Amino acid sequence: MREEVPLYSCEAFRAQLSNLVDDEVAVQVRRELERHLAECRVCEVLFDSTKKTLTILTDAGRFELPRDISERLTAKILASLDPAN
Repeated sequence: MREEVPLYSCEAFRAQLSNLVDDEVAVQVRRELERHLAECRVCEVLFDSTKKTLTILTDAGRFELPRDISERLTAKILASLDPAN
């Protein structure tokens, strides 16, 4: 009799989420992740919403930030990289 392999934990699923969305997982890993999705509503919603968000962002295309927002964002990024802060 074949022993059942335990489902991926939610933590393990989240660690593989990006790879799954990008279709960069081995076939057996994909099967195990899909099995987890079939049993875990929380991870199913996370996976579905991640895919939908990526679709929205991809469909939106590139856009320009207003100059003042861009300058403030750049300043905050540079300040966070400064080891003196």
